[in-house]
Amino acid sequence: MIISKRDWGRIPKKPNESGCYKCSKCKNWKFPIEFSKNKKQTTGLNYACKECMAIHTRKWNLPAKYNLSVEKFNQMLIQQNNCCACCQNEFDLKGKQKNRPHVDHNHKTGEVRGLLCSLCNMAAGKVKDSSKIAQNLTDYLKQWNC
Repeated sequence: MIISKRDWGRIPKKPNESGCYKCSKCKNWKFPIEFSKNKKQTTGLNYACKECMAIHTRKWNLPAKYNLSVEKFNQMLIQQNNCCACCQNEFDLKGKQKNRPHVDHNHKTGEVRGLLCSLCNMAAGKVKDSSKIAQNLTDYLKQWNC
């Protein structure tokens, strides 16, 4: 039996009788749609489900990128009532990327300011974190009755 290089000697995942695959993190059987694609795996699916990968990624990215622990992140979610600090729309932790909380931070100092939805986070970036530009935009939109 020849094992392809990308398997590294591991036994490929096999689906059960209902076509579900076992997540290597939570050990639950899930449908293929609940896994991200991964070309390096023989099944074409990631080794862990999307839900587990979101938790795993957050656990490593928060401290590395923002010097923020998962506990502090969760505390911020509670303080903000699970809503965006700007538009007050509720976050969906298991939903689409645009509905998940994004860490807003000062790019010069690295200071974490709060949690924003994707749209508000992008808007803050587009106005270069400038309240003056944001106010000019607000004035412009009011001029056009928006």
